[in-house]
Amino acid sequence: MLGKRLILILLSWSLFGCGFQLQDSSGLVEKLSTVYIDTSDPYTIFYRTIKHQMTKNGIVVTNNKNGSDYVLSILADQSGQRVLSVSASNTPREYEVYYLVKWSFSKDREVLIQPVTNKKMQDYGFDQTQLLGKSIESRVVKESLAKDIVQLIFYKIDQSL
Repeated sequence: MLGKRLILILLSWSLFGCGFQLQDSSGLVEKLSTVYIDTSDPYTIFYRTIKHQMTKNGIVVTNNKNGSDYVLSILADQSGQRVLSVSASNTPREYEVYYLVKWSFSKDREVLIQPVTNKKMQDYGFDQTQLLGKSIESRVVKESLAKDIVQLIFYKIDQSL
């Protein structure tokens, strides 16, 4: 039992420590000086991830829409999971986690990128006896999916500028 927990902890650390890096961030940083992220919920995994990646790469994220050059509008930010398979005793064995973000990008009230929907999905096995570890795994998967979507958004913005 202790060995399984140790493996889970090491796996979690390796996932957290994998180190997402914005590809060719120098070009995007030069194009984007200040960005305002327009969202209805600044506490989601996605919002925290994109804000962190922008500031980490030298892009200034402002709290004032009027003081920014660009506006990234988050129109939808949803995540969840569904059961993929169940055991003979009718307990879940496998879940699918999804993350969906609908967004648009504008400069000076001119829409540069029309609303785009990005959806990522990943499944993971579930064991009722490891409930705590599996809830952590679900959160880690959602964070990973959010990072993937952030990378897609940065790529799309870089291509449009």
